[in-house]
Amino acid sequence: MNAFLGSAGVAPAHSNLQAGRLRSRLRTGLLAVGATLLAATTPAANAGYVVENIPLPPAIRGGVYGLAFSPAGGLVIATRFGEVWIRDQAGAWRLFMRGLDEPTGIVVESERVMYVAHRPELLKAEDTDGDGRAETFTSLGGKWGLETNYHQFFFGLKRDASGHFFGAPSLESQGDKNAPPIRATRGPRDTSDVLQASGHRAETPWRGWVVRIGPDGSFEPFANGFRQPNGMGLSPGGDLFVTDNQGDYKPSTGLLHVARGDFHGHAASVKWEPGYNAATVTTEALWRRTKTPAVVFPHGPMGVSPGEPVWDTSNGKFGPFAGQVFTGDYSRLVVRATLERVAGAWQGACFAFLGRNESAPFVTGDKLKSGFTRSAFAPDGSLYLGSTAGWGAGEDGIQRVTWDGKDTPEMKDIAITERGLRITFTQPMSAETIARAEGFEINRFRYYYHYKYGSPWIDEARVGVKDVIAAADGRSAELVLAELKPGFVYEVSVPTLRSRDGAPIANPLGYYTANRLLNGETTVGGTTRLPLPEETSLGAKEATAASSSPEALRAGGEKIYRLYCVACHQPDGRGIVGGAANFVDDKTRLAKTDAELLDIIAKGVESKGMPPFGAMITPLQRKAVLTYLRVTFGEKKP
Repeated sequence: MNAFLGSAGVAPAHSNLQAGRLRSRLRTGLLAVGATLLAATTPAANAGYVVENIPLPPAIRGGVYGLAFSPAGGLVIATRFGEVWIRDQAGAWRLFMRGLDEPTGIVVESERVMYVAHRPELLKAEDTDGDGRAETFTSLGGKWGLETNYHQFFFGLKRDASGHFFGAPSLESQGDKNAPPIRATRGPRDTSDVLQASGHRAETPWRGWVVRIGPDGSFEPFANGFRQPNGMGLSPGGDLFVTDNQGDYKPSTGLLHVARGDFHGHAASVKWEPGYNAATVTTEALWRRTKTPAVVFPHGPMGVSPGEPVWDTSNGKFGPFAGQVFTGDYSRLVVRATLERVAGAWQGACFAFLGRNESAPFVTGDKLKSGFTRSAFAPDGSLYLGSTAGWGAGEDGIQRVTWDGKDTPEMKDIAITERGLRITFTQPMSAETIARAEGFEINRFRYYYHYKYGSPWIDEARVGVKDVIAAADGRSAELVLAELKPGFVYEVSVPTLRSRDGAPIANPLGYYTANRLLNGETTVGGTTRLPLPEETSLGAKEATAASSSPEALRAGGEKIYRLYCVACHQPDGRGIVGGAANFVDDKTRLAKTDAELLDIIAKGVESKGMPPFGAMITPLQRKAVLTYLRVTFGEKKP
């Protein structure tokens, strides 16, 4: 998915002002987090969770694009190669239908009636004679534009309590330089750009929109401003949430709450709004309209390309996280998120749940795969994860995650208070460590809103903890902060906290998205702002990068790597099969000259999911990352 959805690492700071700050941090060994946070950027998997590979018969090929359970408990999957399969509770697989065009989602009404989202339409498939195979197919609508661009997906699928379906026609990608010319189009085609040209476009109607389709086939453009909304979920209360992918106009990934009429930031879809007038559209006007994520998943620490969000409704069968949201990420990671209503709007926190470790100390069973895009909770309370190698990297397969009843010390939740943040834990914390203000490290940051790919962390600051008010049972602590502002992501690190049994927090890093305060105070643009004039380009001061010492470059490069590159290239440098480079086992990767490698970083490798970073990452940052790579994984020469 990295290659096509365009999610890859982005390092901070690309202006003259940011360059000066970065040089200072390279000297002191600080970038976006304190030194004690580095261990937290490689999340350990939770204790008590067992990962199990689900064997697939050789006939099932192409990886999992859709995953659900039938009311009777059967596991239903849709594959990239256009087939739908059902596994009964005895473990036997049977083919239900084939011939679909890259189905990305499925709603299972029963094992005889299913609804599938594939490129051209929403399709109802029925097994009318009870032989186990679908014979009747009914199109419920495909009123979005379609052409031969390789990247025109129809993401979904979710059905609400009224029987209406939600799906999302994706933007086209301009990344395939060898693609044949467009020869066929459904609906009108408009190749003009909205504002600036960017890598993803809406050349046909309703691309970049979430659409609502009635059980009678009625069609409604519901909300727009999306890039590649590959994950879609309905909360137990019926709220629609989408995970979009980082890239142009999208500074980071995250969990987006979607309501009718929302605009979620990407400019391309605006041309299909009623009354669109290109002469009146400005970047500032779009920024003022943008609804930023309810929960930001900071790009890198919380993955690079999220898939389908699912809610734990197992009533405790999956551990102490009932009601929380779990999202598989393409980079061999599962993110856990919490939500709360603040002044009428959703916001919340996210944490690593299962991580990228080769030998995680708190998990048993099989190694977590890369390539997750689909998730579903089974009737027995276990979490099923479906992966595919079909989007540039990753692995085909299905994995099952179960809880064995053992709790591990974790930050269970982060919530906003009038004076700061309240953290709750899965176990009682020791009275000594929970009472120490210096045991809680709080940083805050936000992002640029611009047409460029991703964004650095900007306006960063360490936030002082004035007081810690711990609960008597040790299961929660309110942090009274020296500063609490809306419009920022708050990074919370607890690396020295210990349970009453002396165990450390398994995943000691969390992020809270403060779009609003309890009193309703908010900001224009959510957790983004427009770049200032002096922040729009790289400056001549970057020539001074050569004066930085090798050790300072290595230290700064390590922090850039851990915050932004580790999601694809992994903590051990071994990358993702079929995608990000393996620096350890493939010595040819770092055998190139400095000039060649710096050029690759600047220009990217589209076929492997690495976008060009020349417009986003300063020469100093590129030099710092390369220094770290050579020292850590190469021939030990800066």
